[in-house]
Amino acid sequence: MTDARLLRRHRAYFNGWAQAFGRHELLRDGEQGLRWLLGEGQLGLILDPTIRARLRGGDEQGLGGLLADELRAPAAQPAAPRPLRRLGVAITPLALVDVGSETLRFGRLTLRRCPAAVIDAVRNLLDQGTDLHLYETYHLMYPSGTRILTLSHRSPMGLVYRELAPALIRSAPVARPAAVQLPQAACA
Repeated sequence: MTDARLLRRHRAYFNGWAQAFGRHELLRDGEQGLRWLLGEGQLGLILDPTIRARLRGGDEQGLGGLLADELRAPAAQPAAPRPLRRLGVAITPLALVDVGSETLRFGRLTLRRCPAAVIDAVRNLLDQGTDLHLYETYHLMYPSGTRILTLSHRSPMGLVYRELAPALIRSAPVARPAAVQLPQAACA
């Protein structure tokens, strides 16, 4: 059974505004050419131009729908889970982030064979049980204009960001190996 949680999305009031990511460990994924930031209670993906282009997929609005004002389904949107209820009206947010055993999907960007540390970090964020927030940040260690797609327990500063319609983050169950039953030796 797939677990789905609410993902609160935030976008800066003005282009170029962002808060700092904070202390982290840099993890380079040489196979896919990605740089991940592993921080306490947050995970970041450095958005270089190639990653931005893959996320947008020809759409110029908010990283291919991840941070768009109007929530729209990505190209291959799986079936939505049961709707949430707010004031008697059924609301079914779209799943913008999916976590598999080795795969991570952010909107249109599907990353296969992700490093185990990244998948573990996302699953740890999901296991915490607190609200999850998605927004862009920066860090002074990286060139000017570099942005980081951040998944965090901490909500961003209200003076810099406005909240958008929520989305879902889904997680496939982790396959647990079954205990192996060894045949019992007969004693003679």
